[in-house]
Amino acid sequence: MRRFIATVSLLAVAIFIIGFLNSRISDKYDDDSNVYINWDLVDHTGIHYTDADTIVYRTEDINSEGYDDLYYSLFINDSDKTVLAAKNPHERMYPASMTKLMTAIIVCDKIDDGSISYDDVVKLSHNYNITVPGVGPCELTYGCEITVDNLMHGLLIESNNYYALILAEYIAGDVESFCQLMNDRAYSIGATNTHYMNPHGLDDPEHYSTAYDLYLITKEAKKYPYIRDISQMASYSYVYKDSYGNQVETETNTTNMFVSGKAVLPSGFKISACKTGTTTGAGNCLALWLDKDGKDYFLVASHATSRSQLYTDIAKIMCYIQ
Repeated sequence: MRRFIATVSLLAVAIFIIGFLNSRISDKYDDDSNVYINWDLVDHTGIHYTDADTIVYRTEDINSEGYDDLYYSLFINDSDKTVLAAKNPHERMYPASMTKLMTAIIVCDKIDDGSISYDDVVKLSHNYNITVPGVGPCELTYGCEITVDNLMHGLLIESNNYYALILAEYIAGDVESFCQLMNDRAYSIGATNTHYMNPHGLDDPEHYSTAYDLYLITKEAKKYPYIRDISQMASYSYVYKDSYGNQVETETNTTNMFVSGKAVLPSGFKISACKTGTTTGAGNCLALWLDKDGKDYFLVASHATSRSQLYTDIAKIMCYIQ
């Protein structure tokens, strides 16, 4: 009997060790498991990452009390490379419209390499229809004409899902090809626990990220002055042509309560880049790149049950800077 118990115990220990090692060396995602960065080595198209490339390890939770409404959060002093608060930073989550930061990065890359320009006029070759509750019809229909610049403002300010699709098809020909560009770009900056299935962020089981990956993605987006400028706009007026060639004036308003003034940032903080998000799977979420006293900070908060609770909890997290 003792021999049997000893054998079972050794087997259990062996299974645990094998499982632990696999979690460190595999970048394959399992449907029912937490997802971690491949700490020892991730090899994708010749790019290598090691422990030195991250400042938040495994399931490390720091100052995670006091904002129970959030399931995912991360607050980093990027200038000093210190973590001020973290809660489930490496668990897979729905990124919702925070996805659009990567969409914007790809558009900016194509502008920078000369493939497209801000002034390019995109003429819709078909109608768009997203059949998801809460998403209304697209105001642009077959034959409408709109510039890349205006699409980008609508994408980042009001978080227009249709504009994400229009930009994706204009740049890559189809959504699948554009998402491949997004996934490759994510891997290129070390966001190896992110996978995109669409350019807008509506829920899909295979469309996911982590709080830590969103830190890397937001940090990348912040490098583009164009994205920074748009991120700080409360509203923007622009014109597009309808299918008959008539000019239509419209205005886009921010979904970010800090930018609109409906919520107040703690004293001294200024927004450099940001993106909101709201879906059934993601709840209410917000990614922020901030400046305070000449130092860079990143904060992401996700899965809040309401917008008001989201901004309340973000203010609580920011208190950890003290």
